Amino acid sequence: MAELHDESPGRALLVALLAMAGVALLVGLAIGGVVMGAVNVLGGGGGSGGGPAASDTLVMPEYSPTESAEEEPGLPGANESSGPDVTLPPDEPTANTEVITLSVSPQSVGPGEQITFNGVYVDGDGRTLQVQRKQDGAWTDFPVEATVTGGAFRTWIQTSQTGVSQFRVYDEEADRASNAVTVTIG
Repeated sequence: MAELHDESPGRALLVALLAMAGVALLVGLAIGGVVMGAVNVLGGGGGSGGGPAASDTLVMPEYSPTESAEEEPGLPGANESSGPDVTLPPDEPTANTEVITLSVSPQSVGPGEQITFNGVYVDGDGRTLQVQRKQDGAWTDFPVEATVTGGAFRTWIQTSQTGVSQFRVYDEEADRASNAVTVTIG
């Protein structure tokens, strides 16, 4: 009868570990191959899949200023008008100067709740504006004023008089009024 060789336990463990490492390597290579194939099919890899290849480079064009509308053919600029020529006398204010623009928030409140007025008064720094309410077709002073600082103003009022009311601010010194705003109270 053939003689049996006794193997040491350490050698058996080493053989088992090497076998498991070999199997893990084969499984890893198989999974990696499947993943790489899927990436190429879905277009996420380099080469001809549509994404950037290793040889692609970024090229920045040199700076060159664009032409203004005046110099661009076919576009209206300072030398080509799309409407009638209008010349204002130098002393007359333009549309953006000395205009009072008023806005209100909220536009609907309960009796006694705060109503905030914000606005812009171009070239009106230091001016005092009187809040006014329209009653029976005439503007009457409301006991609140606002001072223009940095071209803007802000103030607030409270009233228990219900209904729809119109408000504005008025610069008595310049005899100039803002647009009217409407607030529903109640």
